[in-house]
Amino acid sequence: MKTIFSLLFIYGLVLAADSNSELPIGLTENEISRLDEIHSMARETIPPPSPVRNIAEYESMQGALIRYPFGLSIDIIAELSEGVKVYCLVSSNQQNSAVSTMENGGVNMDNVELVIGPTDSYWTRDYGPWWVVDGDNKVSIVDFTYNRPRLNDNDAPLKISNHLDVSYYASEIVHAGGNYMTDGLGTAASSDLVYEENTITEDEINMLMQDYYGIDTYHVVDDPNNTYIDHIDCWGKYLSPTKILIRQVPNNHPQYDEIEEAAEYFSSSLNEWGEPWELYRVWTPNDQPYTNSFIINQKILVPMTGGDWDDEALGVYENALPGYEVLGFSGSWESTDALHCRVKGIPDMEMLQVFHNPLDNGSLPVEAEYPIQALVDDLSGDGLIVDSMKVFWRLLGSEDWSNQQIYKADSSENIDLWMGGIPALIDTGTIQYFIQAADSSGRVETSPPAGWHSFAAMPTNACTNWILGDLDNTGNLSVIDVLLLTDFVNYSISGLCPGSISDINNDGELSIVDVEFLVSILMNQ
Repeated sequence: MKTIFSLLFIYGLVLAADSNSELPIGLTENEISRLDEIHSMARETIPPPSPVRNIAEYESMQGALIRYPFGLSIDIIAELSEGVKVYCLVSSNQQNSAVSTMENGGVNMDNVELVIGPTDSYWTRDYGPWWVVDGDNKVSIVDFTYNRPRLNDNDAPLKISNHLDVSYYASEIVHAGGNYMTDGLGTAASSDLVYEENTITEDEINMLMQDYYGIDTYHVVDDPNNTYIDHIDCWGKYLSPTKILIRQVPNNHPQYDEIEEAAEYFSSSLNEWGEPWELYRVWTPNDQPYTNSFIINQKILVPMTGGDWDDEALGVYENALPGYEVLGFSGSWESTDALHCRVKGIPDMEMLQVFHNPLDNGSLPVEAEYPIQALVDDLSGDGLIVDSMKVFWRLLGSEDWSNQQIYKADSSENIDLWMGGIPALIDTGTIQYFIQAADSSGRVETSPPAGWHSFAAMPTNACTNWILGDLDNTGNLSVIDVLLLTDFVNYSISGLCPGSISDINNDGELSIVDVEFLVSILMNQ
């Protein structure tokens, strides 16, 4: 069993550094001699008021956390500043340099806020704050102890709490943000590094994750990459509450079996709705860091290597999350340290969130529509706009969206259940759809946050009797229609709406009784 006192071998990166040097992602020789200081940095508090929900990366964000001197290229920072606030940790004596660099790099300075205070490194993902919606329906920070003896970095979440004036809680868990992902609905995952670096038991860690972060299902697995870092973002990523991305390598890769085992494990695990996760794979034959991407609202920023597989990696994200803007960025990336490691989302403190289990392929209509359900969480407290609560849909290939309202069905704690439906099709087809919610604060959110869900709809003839009764499309029942219907009886057309004019004997099938009834209508026209 690896322990925190053998991190020299775990990280495999031993660099000498003095107090004025930029620290590496791994441990310096000096830090290895000070591992006992890690636990002394802890700030344990009471848990946040329950129920607690840990916020996922793909939820609504108002900002992104970085640090100066930067670990990201200025073009990435400029891109971030076009859509969200950039919160930049910077020492007081480096403010002017940070501002000058961003101004000269085309960053939208109206969307920049400096958070003053020293840091030791630029891995804001690893030491930055984790976020929850607490039992008071407020966004709060829940902190962990950074798994490096770096006091300035470990202080970053408290600095953000003070800067944004949000509640701060802390558990005793030693952890790193790069080794953590959550679906936003009570499920999370990490490599077993989290068990190895803590002195408390696995059961105690799981209990703390439940009390502080609202995690009911915590997938803690062997790291399939078997590198010094053991961070989950080097090989896997939750893309949505139903989709997961796992890297893929050729079968002669030394970690092929372990990576396939991880992919099988996660694809067989169940999401919030008790269904298997939808698995996506990205090809990384030379350990490209494509899973180490950053989702920020309707954008996905993906690290590029300049190699032959960059475009294919972008295509995987576009296929998995249609409608998102997928952007590739070159940089000084490594398989164990890329874009995701160096930036962290700051949630919209009054977010409007729509939680929805997408319809599956082969979904059947109920009472002439495909039923839609969504949980809507309005943190602004300003109230939802009922007329704007809608489902939008279209057939694949259509440019125009149809829509109709959804309606409030129930409330549980702070989250409301809304229900509605998409009208059933006559024939098979792929339906694209999204759910919209709006509140009086001016926020309009959708599920998914960008693009659409899609499903292959099963055909229905429910309550479409005049289509069966008017096969020549004249608008009237004719002799031709009856002759055609008589032929169709031999093929046992089923799925009719019982009691309709096409199924007068209520057996759910087109029968001779139904045709005879249609003949009687024809004779009396």
